[in-house]
Amino acid sequence: MEVETITKETIKVEGMSCGHCEMRVKKAVEAVEGVRKAEVNLQKKQVVIEYEEGKENLEKVKAAIREAGYEPV
Repeated sequence: MEVETITKETIKVEGMSCGHCEMRVKKAVEAVEGVRKAEVNLQKKQVVIEYEEGKENLEKVKAAIREAGYEPV
């Protein structure tokens, strides 16, 4: 039986200015396969994600943020 490894990363996100932006980023990130949890903080302009290591990588999450209209840094 394979044991899942959960990785936690913080990504700065530019362009968020309201609660709607926050929810849009959260929805986009959580839609990426392998992402277990996404916590978006508008004041800190960041998203903290927990994802299954090996199933997903940061580039796919960053692409989802870009597709939602924001810029990961």
